[in-house]
Amino acid sequence: MPKPDTETVKKMNIPVTALAALYQGEKTDASYVFNAAMVMMGVAVTYLVGAIPFVGNLSHGPFAWLFLLLLPIPVWLIAAFHSLMTLNAMSHGISIRIIEDALFEASELPVKRDLVGSAAGDKIMDITQEKAVHIVTTVVVYVGVAFLVMGFTAYALYSAKGIAKDDVVLVHWRVIEIAIATYSLLAIMVAVSWIVGLRMINKGRAEIPKHLKSSGTNAD
Repeated sequence: MPKPDTETVKKMNIPVTALAALYQGEKTDASYVFNAAMVMMGVAVTYLVGAIPFVGNLSHGPFAWLFLLLLPIPVWLIAAFHSLMTLNAMSHGISIRIIEDALFEASELPVKRDLVGSAAGDKIMDITQEKAVHIVTTVVVYVGVAFLVMGFTAYALYSAKGIAKDDVVLVHWRVIEIAIATYSLLAIMVAVSWIVGLRMINKGRAEIPKHLKSSGTNAD
């Protein structure tokens, strides 16, 4: 039986080597972005838990109303940036899935595709593939954090309103109404960021080559 030409073997190995290097880079970037997003969520929750007891203490002093109005801003900045970081990580996930599918196809492993690499984790973390219990858990986590942020904001604004209502100047300048409008716009911005980002990601998933999608089927 004739041996394969050395140059042919090298040419066949080059794409796999390049894919492996690209995969390693994407995996590293995605892990960094995802970890940063999770740390930011932890910081936001810690800030909320620590700041709530201080709302009553901040209700005294000449500029108490201002401190109360500004108190939720760090949380909303974190929420906005967290949406960007998480969506960025999910976008990297699409790239990783495409590369993994190609590598899996080249490896000819005699197992199901969804048992290898990120496809295995997607069964738990991807809301389009999760079981009902995991979908409920994901919704509870994100909706819970959203309600915590909005509830804290409402509490801070309510406390500020109790101070500002006795000040003619503050009532005239409608500082509470302006603050409510500002935080409402921030909430809409974060919500739209998630909606647009998830639509882009779903569109990206739909554009994955069909022959790569089919590699996720059983490998009997």
